[in-house]
Amino acid sequence: MGGVFVLGAMLTAACVSFVLLLRLMRGGQDGWALTVMAVLGGVFTVLLYASGRPFGIDPVFAMSVALLGVLPAFLGGGAGTFLGWLLRRRDDVRFRGK
Repeated sequence: MGGVFVLGAMLTAACVSFVLLLRLMRGGQDGWALTVMAVLGGVFTVLLYASGRPFGIDPVFAMSVALLGVLPAFLGGGAGTFLGWLLRRRDDVRFRGK
């Protein structure tokens, strides 16, 4: 039963960042989307660093949060950013032709 909760948490993290970044990119707010992705990447890097060196965070906790929370959010955000960019380009071409 614990595996279901882990998969649910990973799926939730990925879907929330996917929808957020899809809306940001489709709305033309590229700077905010880039900021969110940079923060996710920075948090992931810090947690990976903390899992291997004495950093003040429990290494098992750091690796768990990095792989179960931040990595799915980063991957979902990347997919949402790409889809939002494609939809924005399609909208620009469609409205330019009219």
